[in-house]
Amino acid sequence: MKTSFSGIIIGFISVGVGCFFLAGSWGAYLDYNRVQEYSGRASGQVTKKHFQTTADGSGNYYLDYWFVPAAGSKISTSSGISKQQWDTLQVNDNLEIRYDPSNPKRNIPMYGGSPSLVLAFFMLVLGAVFLAFGGSRFLTSFKKQKSHA
Repeated sequence: MKTSFSGIIIGFISVGVGCFFLAGSWGAYLDYNRVQEYSGRASGQVTKKHFQTTADGSGNYYLDYWFVPAAGSKISTSSGISKQQWDTLQVNDNLEIRYDPSNPKRNIPMYGGSPSLVLAFFMLVLGAVFLAFGGSRFLTSFKKQKSHA
């Protein structure tokens, strides 16, 4: 039996990356479901816009805003949003906020800040592809030698 150690290593790395994507997919799906249960709605106002640069040169877009939940006092908070919404909204603009009525500090802007079901599905597909590739590399790394008679 002939063993390909490079194939085993590539298979192991691919399975690890696949598991990473599958875990991310599950986390994105749970976030999506959690946000869908935010039944509270309130009108809020943008107080500040800011941009945070990441190590790879891209960045994240944030809004600071306040809102008053149905049964409570004014809450000031910040949330990451999409670039399109960040470009559209200006300081002092009104926006709709979704929040958890049992804990209004858990909230997001109605549009542009919520997790996407498409992201969860995309990560699921990537994870499955990496797992399939890694599994096939493991199987093909162990080959039977042909005997010459």
